[in-house]
Amino acid sequence: MATLNYTPLEVIDTKIQSSRNFYLARQLQLSHEKSPAKADLLFRQTQLKKLYNSILKHEENLIQAMFQDYHRARQESIGTEINPLLNATLHIINHLSKWMKPKRVSDNSPPFICGSIKVEKIARGNVLVISPFNFPVLLALVPVAHAIGAGNSVILKPSERTAHTALVMQRIIEEAGFPDGLVQVVQGAIDETQRLITSKDLDMIFYTGSPTVGSIIAQEAAKNLTPCVLELGGKSPTFITENFNDKNLKTALKRIFFGAFGNSGQICVSPDYLLVHESKYNKVAALAKEVLIEMFPEVNDSTEFTHLISETAYNTTLKKLEATSGEKFQAKSDLSDTNICVPPTLIFNCQWEDSTMQQENFAPILPVLKYSNLDDTLDKIIATHNNPLVQYIFSDSNEEISHILLRLKSGDCVINDTILHVGIQDAPFGGIGNSGYGNYGGIYGFNAFTHERTFFKQPFWNDVFLSMRYAPFTQKKTKLIKATTRNMSSFDKNGHEYWYLNKWFPLSFLIIISGMLYKALV
Repeated sequence: MATLNYTPLEVIDTKIQSSRNFYLARQLQLSHEKSPAKADLLFRQTQLKKLYNSILKHEENLIQAMFQDYHRARQESIGTEINPLLNATLHIINHLSKWMKPKRVSDNSPPFICGSIKVEKIARGNVLVISPFNFPVLLALVPVAHAIGAGNSVILKPSERTAHTALVMQRIIEEAGFPDGLVQVVQGAIDETQRLITSKDLDMIFYTGSPTVGSIIAQEAAKNLTPCVLELGGKSPTFITENFNDKNLKTALKRIFFGAFGNSGQICVSPDYLLVHESKYNKVAALAKEVLIEMFPEVNDSTEFTHLISETAYNTTLKKLEATSGEKFQAKSDLSDTNICVPPTLIFNCQWEDSTMQQENFAPILPVLKYSNLDDTLDKIIATHNNPLVQYIFSDSNEEISHILLRLKSGDCVINDTILHVGIQDAPFGGIGNSGYGNYGGIYGFNAFTHERTFFKQPFWNDVFLSMRYAPFTQKKTKLIKATTRNMSSFDKNGHEYWYLNKWFPLSFLIIISGMLYKALV
């Protein structure tokens, strides 16, 4: 286990102030540029390229660090961490010019029709990113890349539970060649995190982790009105419905196991439990055992299979498996006592009250429940594990899929596959309710770290017909305001459409103004 030198609390305060000062100085510098937008774009892209190259330089160090931290499978480190991180960074670089451009807005209402309106996305300022252990690189540096791309200064607090990886990421930041204060790293645990989240000098907190800690962060941030994005977790259900074609069952189970047992089940979007319609349950159970053996013929000390993060997580999982009333089917294993590894485990004939059905498992165990009535099952999910981060539906009936989606809220939804959706560029990823709020991914990550500011510029010449708003108020002015600034509805008191007056409103406004001008001139 690597030894992390936790950042002293007083140094944390200095880093926060340094980060804030950098942002303010940067904005001052931009204000003196002849072309601030062009200079800002170039600066942001340059820093992202530095980050990209530093990650590439330390790619092998990251892979080895994750292996040291929790026996991370090399294929998973490359396929689910390094490559998606590099791709996301390139995507930001390539699309930043478009994302940064202000958006023009038109409003034909009388007060605004002659003005210039646009919405610009400005940096939030000094932001904090707190990352988890399960994807210690991807879920740390992708938010950092988004924050840089959005024009912020950043403080990164990696997970102390993956100490080797945290040290390598610190080297990546330190050796990237960033200007002092742009990106800083704080190492630590509870005390250090508490010091960070209670600061009054943060403009945003981006946290990925458990709902319990997320709630604490939200409460502390609320005291300073610091906005947050919370990427949390929960028990994500997977359905194999009565309308799913049996010919695709084997592929479906492979996809489900890819999500459920990948990273040893330590994925916030992992299929946490499997709901199978009673008409297919026996066939699914028999085939699931075959597929598990095929995918995991044996888990031993040399198998490329990720371990659990800690002895605490290992012991918690063993207790759940000891307490379950279901029928366990486990991949063959030959592991030494020193390895905190649980082989992929299926639990059949499981009940809602089972030990594996109380909280998010975050381990390579998959309860398999039988259901008969879909609505009764949805009622149970809503009552016990509502608002999952994602729901997975294996069905060939669009009507059935629509029915489930209308009844069960979730952060995301995937049909006939699992977990791949998190890698879609420019699609929002995030939770709802207990599974979090806010989202990121591509343009949505850029949006998360920016504030949309309305810019409205009004000419003076149009005061000839806007002066009615000024005091002293008169009956004539009131009539004019009512006649010219209230949009007319296109439906009657019963809600029936009868006339599209809104289409004629701009014309009526011009007619009224023309009449006023004519009267004034004549």
